[in-house]
Amino acid sequence: MQTKASEPISLWKGDITTLKATAIVNAANAELLGCFRPSHKCIDNVIQARVCERAHEEPVGYAQITPGFALPADYVVHTVGPQLHRGSMPTATEREQLQSCYTRSLDLLLMTLDKEPRERVSIAFPCISTGLIAFPNELAVSLAVDSVMEWLVAHREQTKGWKVIFNTFLKLDYDEYKAYIEKNSRGCVGGARVVIQDADYLLVSAGAGLSASAGLDFRSEAVMKMFHPTVRRAIPGFRTLYNFIAFRDWDEALMWGFYFKNASMIWFDWMRYRTIQDIVDQFERREEGSSFVQTTNVDGLFQQEGFDRKSVFVMQGDFGRILCAKPCSQESVWDIKPFMDKGLKSFNPATYRIEDPADLPKCPKCGGRTSAFLREDDTFIDSGVAEDRARYEQWLDRVMEQVQDYGKKLVILEVGIGFNTPGVLRIPDEQFALQDGVQLVRVNQESPDIPFQCHGVEVPEDATDVLDYIAHQSKVDELLVSADQNEIRRELSRILPSRRQELALRKTR
Repeated sequence: MQTKASEPISLWKGDITTLKATAIVNAANAELLGCFRPSHKCIDNVIQARVCERAHEEPVGYAQITPGFALPADYVVHTVGPQLHRGSMPTATEREQLQSCYTRSLDLLLMTLDKEPRERVSIAFPCISTGLIAFPNELAVSLAVDSVMEWLVAHREQTKGWKVIFNTFLKLDYDEYKAYIEKNSRGCVGGARVVIQDADYLLVSAGAGLSASAGLDFRSEAVMKMFHPTVRRAIPGFRTLYNFIAFRDWDEALMWGFYFKNASMIWFDWMRYRTIQDIVDQFERREEGSSFVQTTNVDGLFQQEGFDRKSVFVMQGDFGRILCAKPCSQESVWDIKPFMDKGLKSFNPATYRIEDPADLPKCPKCGGRTSAFLREDDTFIDSGVAEDRARYEQWLDRVMEQVQDYGKKLVILEVGIGFNTPGVLRIPDEQFALQDGVQLVRVNQESPDIPFQCHGVEVPEDATDVLDYIAHQSKVDELLVSADQNEIRRELSRILPSRRQELALRKTR
């Protein structure tokens, strides 16, 4: 399997000793000796006769480098992986030791090549500590790929032109690596997880792409048909939910018929979306008040998920409120629900109209017409979001003081923000990421690029997959610190079944 040209990892199935790489890695024992089967063509036996006089016991997780001698590779890196008892779960130490096998091997090759710089460098890793050594395959794969990707992110300036090859011999191992790499590792997901884990403060910056990934895509005709299967009889031009944004060519009865029906399903009856909450909770467990959310989304995703309104800045308005259309005052913003409950009593699904004029919402202050609380034009009542903005600015001032004066770290987890209104969130996020101590993790399938001078990681993947991976892996890390083996097994059982199902499905094709 060859990954994209821009990605520094690839997967290969075959005999690692035949690879003409800069270096291949040998999963050795602590004595760095051969397997004592003279006819067996393992790496140990090829090398052992030439280096045995200098061999010594090597600690688990460490590595040594030798020339390749008769092998096609220029070098062989020998590393000692942790050994487990069959059926046992790896401890936090054993997990770190396995990761160390990969990172120390890469460190060693980088130091060796400092004396002889090359435009192209390749290193091939076998499956370390799995099989007879009993490290669980699925967990070993995630640790291997993530540790390599994280190392490459940390050393990207020194490793331009590098390629890391994960070499497998069995088809089962190949399929496991392939599924994991395809699902989790493209776009430096592992590097993004490290940046988030290392941060002291989290700012979630959310756009339409987050809702689209959760199934609420305003540009999708299928979503429109799911929520409003008969609306095109009344409004033929409405093909997507995006069409009604700033739409003006309708009368009051039709407008509120659509708004009320839409709000009743999206604002009050939408699917749960837990992943962002899980990531935020991990920060809040470490320090209360260490996270905040800013969003241009008007669909109420964060409110429905149970986020504290005091830690969410909804800057463009939302479906959950209405305002005076004049407006008659800066306080004329109201909760939509009592107006909606009344209006839907005379809603006609065939015409999408509120049939009884008495059920149309009027401003409680002046008795005039009302409109949805959306920032569509200059009638938007900014005081409706002023308190949210003030809380956000106070939070950000406090956090940036900690970053600038005390060396704390802020990560901006930006999800699904494109170029519809780049000046609202996308460009400000980039400007913050110019500062030391601030990193931008940009999750965006269509527009992941981060300016060169910014600190951050680009993740061109589906938001739901990325956030689910980061949340679950971070949960496993927390459990490993507490060394609760039963909890670890339960959490891994949430992460791994989907991959097993993927592999099983492929075998039936």
